[in-house]
Amino acid sequence: MVIQTDDPAVSTEPEDFTVQDAITEYVMTIADEKKRMIHPELTKFARWIGGTHVLTALRPSDVSPYSETFGTSASDANKQRVAAVKDFLNYVKKKGYIDISLAPHIRVRKPTLNAARGTAMRRRNSEVQITRQGYDEMVNRLEVLRNETVRLAEEIERAAASGDVRENSPLEAARENQGMVQAQINRLESTLKVATIIEESERVNDQVQIGSWVTLSKSGSGMSVDYQVVAANEANPLRNKISDISPLGSAILGCKIGDQVTVKAPAGSQDFSVAAIF
Repeated sequence: MVIQTDDPAVSTEPEDFTVQDAITEYVMTIADEKKRMIHPELTKFARWIGGTHVLTALRPSDVSPYSETFGTSASDANKQRVAAVKDFLNYVKKKGYIDISLAPHIRVRKPTLNAARGTAMRRRNSEVQITRQGYDEMVNRLEVLRNETVRLAEEIERAAASGDVRENSPLEAARENQGMVQAQINRLESTLKVATIIEESERVNDQVQIGSWVTLSKSGSGMSVDYQVVAANEANPLRNKISDISPLGSAILGCKIGDQVTVKAPAGSQDFSVAAIF
């Protein structure tokens, strides 16, 4: 099966850099004529993800939902917005503030899905299989976001009382942030509503399914690595959790020990064998 600058703006130690620290430093490296477009977009990104969020704690699953704020329009404006955030993420990776490249996870989403993943996505719309740990993490995240909406509502009330609502930047920013948070709440609520929890006792141990941990051996290299196959909402490459609709995840679903799969990667096709399921 084949699927496929040297003068920092802040004195904070790199390992303690927050998103806002890095943005402040990065903006100082940008030519003045570009700042008017780039800085506002990075400010939106910081409000969305949390300016106090420590860079080293960022995961692909943290930044990828930001793509939803661009919609599915490949307009020049959206392309510029995407480029601003991607360039910032490339900068912090180059500076060594993060260990994993996050820029590829920010993009304008295409309005259609390729045929190979269409069936899986339609299945997810009607039912989502999820691990108990993943379900609990989503519930906790939803509670945090709901508390955030209360804080934002108070922020909007204060901003609205501070001046002319027609030219009130704090009010506009708070409302925009509120919309982003509500979008995340809606997405989590929709997922939890159709979620089916896969309990440990219900797993079939002789074949790979959502929730399974799998040891894969790379043919000809003697190397092996452990992955857990999870629903896309749970995917976290930093913790070796791969999505069931990713090329590798969808390739090994249903496999048994000893089965071999071929996965198409940018560097070429790679062959793996399922060494263990646990």
